[in-house]
Amino acid sequence: MSLSQTCLHDEHVKLGAKMVDFAGWHMPIQYTGIVSEHKSVRERVGIFDVSHMGQIFISGDEASSFLSYVTTWDISKLADGDCRYCHILNDDGNIIDDTIVYTFDKKNFMLVPNASMISKVFNWLLSKSKNFSVKVDNKSEDYFCIAVQGPESLRLLRQYLNVSISPFKLTKLDDLIISGTGYTGEKGYEIIGPLSECLTVWQSFLDMGAIPIGLGARDTLRLEKGYLLSGTDFNGSQTTLESGYSWVIDWKHDFIGKEKLVSQKESDYASLSGILLEERGVLRPGLPVFFNGNQISKLTSGSLSPMLKRGIGLSYLDLPIGTNVNIQVRDKQLKGRVIHTPFL
Repeated sequence: MSLSQTCLHDEHVKLGAKMVDFAGWHMPIQYTGIVSEHKSVRERVGIFDVSHMGQIFISGDEASSFLSYVTTWDISKLADGDCRYCHILNDDGNIIDDTIVYTFDKKNFMLVPNASMISKVFNWLLSKSKNFSVKVDNKSEDYFCIAVQGPESLRLLRQYLNVSISPFKLTKLDDLIISGTGYTGEKGYEIIGPLSECLTVWQSFLDMGAIPIGLGARDTLRLEKGYLLSGTDFNGSQTTLESGYSWVIDWKHDFIGKEKLVSQKESDYASLSGILLEERGVLRPGLPVFFNGNQISKLTSGSLSPMLKRGIGLSYLDLPIGTNVNIQVRDKQLKGRVIHTPFL
């Protein structure tokens, strides 16, 4: 089966990017190198093609009530122009996907699901919308999404669009939706718009000095901040509490999966924790984690932090912060320590 391509696919190839299969999309993993691209975002400004992400629009008189029911946050509390990160749970309280809810007004919203979950999220929303006066539209094939991230991102945004946007706020400018969002932990913005404007926006930011960044650096950037990766750090078997993201739950409203979370909150459970290597080595997803000689878990995410120059990883653990563990790397068990995220 052929891979899907974003509107910028040919541009990535022209730039000499190494292309890979990512969730069924042919995407750039790197251009010049993961470490140099990572540092460009931390120190200057980088630009990402994230057009493989979805755009699902929710509209109608009961749009706010509906989204409050299907996400972990009470959407009625959001003001026009607010963006809110939250989780979509199944009936058992497990995470289907994490998403950002964009509030245009009380009757019009947009959700951005992860690329591999677009159809699943769309179908889930449709199935749960029957008792609400809402319309659910999947327009993911009609829009591009470009992320501009790093300390110099605001300067470029002002230079190109003459706008300033606060974190987790949005504005609409003609056909473009511009938000103070991103997944790098740096100051940054995302621009969503019709495919016809994709190449113009991309090239304009390159011309202003933004460095093209691939999925490799996107992964190390989010991992340094302890951000979740859909399908890797949660795969449909974990709850929001287990993921360590209890802050995305508004307990004062009813939502799908709440009963399970309320019950779990009173019990002991393993939660996603950071592991910092105490000796040289590179961590990778799937590596076994040992405590007192027994394997207790595996890494969900793992890499070498370009900024810390240390191995970092995430794993579901029921151990206190500061606990010493070992990670099996090839034929050696390397010493690590359980820490709070973010790593950086």
